[in-house]
Amino acid sequence: MADITAHLISRAWRRVDIKMNISGDMHLLRWRRRWFIDEVLFDDRRVATSAGLFGREALFGMEVKAPSGEAMRLLLSIDPESDWTDWTGSGRPRGVRLETADNALVAIGSLGPDRTEPFKKLFDRAIEAVGLS
Repeated sequence: MADITAHLISRAWRRVDIKMNISGDMHLLRWRRRWFIDEVLFDDRRVATSAGLFGREALFGMEVKAPSGEAMRLLLSIDPESDWTDWTGSGRPRGVRLETADNALVAIGSLGPDRTEPFKKLFDRAIEAVGLS
């Protein structure tokens, strides 16, 4: 089994860059949104696409090769809608998640592990206010 780690480098308008370390070698995973196609590039090689005008895929399954020759399957999830809480006007995607079969390597924004926290906090406050706790 290859040792794999990942770090989000940039999340900007119509693009996401993730640096990956697979068994000591650095690789770059990129997501790009173009006019009629979304593409995922692994070391500048296209590994997944989604075409269309509306309703493009937001889940990309791919198989990449480790330097040892071992094939790994990755799942990249993108929430491409602009983050409405971001008032800078950057238009960056709301969420990014990259995972293997074992665990999530990158999880941020609307696809992060704490995505249900605001609702849970509100629910807990309402239960406490009503006196049901």
